[in-house]
Amino acid sequence: MHYFTTKCAPNLDILYFCDKFNPIKMKKSLFTFLILCLSIIVTAQEKKQTEFEINLGDTIVWQPFENCDTLNYGIKGHQYISFKPIKTGYCIQIVAEHVGKSTITATCRCNDSVSSAIIKIREEVVEPINTVPVKPQTQLFTGVYGFYPPTNYFFVSVTNPEQNCRETYVRIGDIEAFNDGQGFDRFWNVKTGKNWYYRPDAQGWTDDVDWEFEPLGKSFFPLNSFADEVKKDNLSQYYVGMEKVLTVDCWHFFVDQEDGSVIQYWVDPVNGCTLKRQVNNEKPREVAVYDLNYRKLHFGPSFKKGLHDTRR
Repeated sequence: MHYFTTKCAPNLDILYFCDKFNPIKMKKSLFTFLILCLSIIVTAQEKKQTEFEINLGDTIVWQPFENCDTLNYGIKGHQYISFKPIKTGYCIQIVAEHVGKSTITATCRCNDSVSSAIIKIREEVVEPINTVPVKPQTQLFTGVYGFYPPTNYFFVSVTNPEQNCRETYVRIGDIEAFNDGQGFDRFWNVKTGKNWYYRPDAQGWTDDVDWEFEPLGKSFFPLNSFADEVKKDNLSQYYVGMEKVLTVDCWHFFVDQEDGSVIQYWVDPVNGCTLKRQVNNEKPREVAVYDLNYRKLHFGPSFKKGLHDTRR
């Protein structure tokens, strides 16, 4: 239990007597005083309890009493909320920080009244809205599909929404390299199994660090996804038209799955590579840099400033 005290501005008038003794006024004052004491006793027996059911991240304001000179607060389950007194301590602002249950007890020291607030914090349940996109009208597919992925001079960066990063694949002749988007200062040389590290003192890259790595091969995800995942016997049942990805006019295929989900593919007609792949309405994996005539390493001076920067 955590406690803190806050004092409010006095709100009870102090009863006083006149300079001269007056029996009638004295009786009236005594009667008023007894009524006041009785009301205090009744109030002291009063215990209020309020329940709040709120979502994670919500903010509420709780006022335990209408009037009170001095308040004591006790909190159980403080790890689930953050709070602060406002309006000179008459109210508490409460923020739901974690799922769980907290209880705040306020005691008015003027009359020993007790008021408590139970805060139940839950995860907000968001009902999915149109999680599966509506399929457009299919069209007759008159093209010829073939998969011819880049094998020599290319620089391709692909967004990875699950890891919130960008994977990059590079090849210039015999030099192959890969960066997973996590190590911002290095590239893995696939062929030699070493890392290229940018070294400010050398103003360049070096491959002096050993690293175990599986070779990329001739294709990689998601560029090979349409080629590997979709039957090609009747592409007209999937084809919904042309759409640009980057500067490429792509075939757009809309493929229904047996489990009711949908996968969409945007495919480069020149080589059959998938430049964008999206499941339902989730964030897609999408090619962000697509250079198939890459001839010079532009790795430095810093990966964070952009590897594919031809101004260097």
